[in-house]
Amino acid sequence: MKKILLILALLLSSSPLYAQDYYVCDTGDDTNDGLTINSPFQSYEKAMSIFATISGGDSVLLCRGGQFPITTAKKTSNQNCSVSSVCTLGDYGDKQADKPKIIAQDGMSPLSFYGPGNKPITSGYIIKNISLLSTANSGVGVFIYDRVSNLMLDNLHIQGFGIGLQIAAKDVDTVTLKNSVIINNASQGTLGACSNCLFEGNYFESNGSGTRDHNIYLGSIGGIVENMVVRGNTLYKSSMKDGKCDGVSLVAHGKFEGLTIENNLVKENAGNVNQTCYGISVDPGYAYDEYFKNVVIRGNTLLNLGGNAIGCASCDGALIENNTIIDEGSVLVHGISVPVRTEDTVKSKNITIRNNKILLTKNWNETSGVRVGGFYPMTVDGNVAYLADYDLAECVRASDASIDIDTTSNTCNKTVTPDNLAELIDEIGGLPDVVGPPIVIEPDDPVEPPTSVEPWPYSTTKAQITGLATQLENLMNNANNTVANDCGDTAAVLRSIADLLGKNAEVVNELDIIKQLVKDTD
Repeated sequence: MKKILLILALLLSSSPLYAQDYYVCDTGDDTNDGLTINSPFQSYEKAMSIFATISGGDSVLLCRGGQFPITTAKKTSNQNCSVSSVCTLGDYGDKQADKPKIIAQDGMSPLSFYGPGNKPITSGYIIKNISLLSTANSGVGVFIYDRVSNLMLDNLHIQGFGIGLQIAAKDVDTVTLKNSVIINNASQGTLGACSNCLFEGNYFESNGSGTRDHNIYLGSIGGIVENMVVRGNTLYKSSMKDGKCDGVSLVAHGKFEGLTIENNLVKENAGNVNQTCYGISVDPGYAYDEYFKNVVIRGNTLLNLGGNAIGCASCDGALIENNTIIDEGSVLVHGISVPVRTEDTVKSKNITIRNNKILLTKNWNETSGVRVGGFYPMTVDGNVAYLADYDLAECVRASDASIDIDTTSNTCNKTVTPDNLAELIDEIGGLPDVVGPPIVIEPDDPVEPPTSVEPWPYSTTKAQITGLATQLENLMNNANNTVANDCGDTAAVLRSIADLLGKNAEVVNELDIIKQLVKDTD
C-alpha cells in the first residue's frame, strides 16, 4: 500500500499540472487573473507581488516587446521556492522581439533578494531573458542582500544603474550570473562575491568612471569566500575617464579560498589606457587584513592594458598559467607581477607562473614579462616573452627571495619592433575580435503579446490537485494505520483524483494508472 502511494505521489509531483505560469504584459490589466496570455496582468508591481507568493515550480512571465516602468520597487523573499522546486521570472512571446524591459528611475533597484533573519535562507530562483534599464545612473540592477542561495541570473541585460549586480552580505552562496550583458553602469559592473558562485559567459563594457571602479569587483563582505569561479567573460572599456581606461577591469579584495579566473578576454583599445588600468588583480584593498588562498588565473587573454596585466599579492598558493598578454600601445609595463602591491600579514608563497605568452612594446627601464619578488621564492617556468630591444628590459625580473630562482626554461625574445609586431602577434595566437552585443538605449513602444499558446489547457485546477496531493501525503505519513483505515481512506482519495483527471483527455495515460491503483486498493 505504501509503495502504491509513493508511486502516485511521484506521478503527480512530476506532472505538468503542478506548474502554473502567470503572464504579465504592458497591454494587460492588473485586475485580470494572469493565468493565460489572453488575460495577463499589466504592471511590474503586480508581477513582483505575484513572484513573491507563487508556489515552488511556478513562473511569472513578462511579454517580449513589453516595457514595465517601476513605480514602487519590490523586494523578493519567497519561502515556497527551493532548489528542488525553483521559481522562475522570465519571458514569453515572439523570440524575435526584444526582451521585456523593466525600467527604473530615481535610484530604484528592480530586483532585490533577501532572506528574513527569522526564516530559513531563501533559495531556488531563476531570473532569465529580461532587460533591466535605469534612466538615472543610480540604484542597483540586481541587489542580493543577505541569506540568499541558489539564484540563477541568465541572459539579462543590465544597463544604466550605479551598480549592475551587487552581492551585499556574507550569507549568500551559489549565485550564477551567465550569458548576460552588463554595460554603462556608473560605478561597478558587479560588486561583491560569494561562495560557490559563478560568473560565466557574460559581456561587460563601460562600467565605472575612475580608478576605484571596475567591470568586475569581487569583494568579500565580513567573511571568507570559497570556491568562486569567473570564467569565459569578455571585459572591455573598464572605468573610462576622459576616453581612457582608468581602473582595474577585474579586481578581487578581501578573503578568498579557492578563486578561479579562467578563459576570460580582458581588452582595451591600444593606447587608450592609463597606468592604473590593470587587467586582473587579486590583492589587498581594504583596511583589514586580507589573503587569497589557492588562486588559479589561467587561459585568459589580456590585450592593451596599462601598468600590470595580471597581478597577485598576499596570495598563499597561486597558479598563473597559459595566459596570453599582448600590448600594441606601448603602455603596459609588466605582464605578470607577484606581489603586485604591498602585502598584508600573509605574504605571497607557493606561487607558480608557467607557460604564459607575453608580448610588450614599451621601451622603459623596468619593463618585464614576469616580475617576482617578496618573501618566498617562486617558480617561473616555460613562459615566452617578447620585448622591445631595450637594455634594461627583462623577460623575467626576479628580486628579493626569488633573485636566485632558475629561469632557464623561459624563452626571451627582445626583438619586437613596429615592423614585426603583427607577425609576432600572429605567432603567439593573434588578436581575438571583440564584438559587443546590441545596446539597449531607450525603451520602445509596447508590442502586442502573441495569442497562440494556452498555458493551462486543463479544466482541473492546480488547487484541486494540490489539495488531493496533500491528503495523499498525510496518508503516506500515516501508512502504519490498520489496513482497513489506510486502504479505505486511500481509495476514496484516489477516486477523487480519478474523477478530476477524467475531465481531461490530455492525461488519459495518468488516468489509466490511477484507475488501476484505485482497483488495487479496494
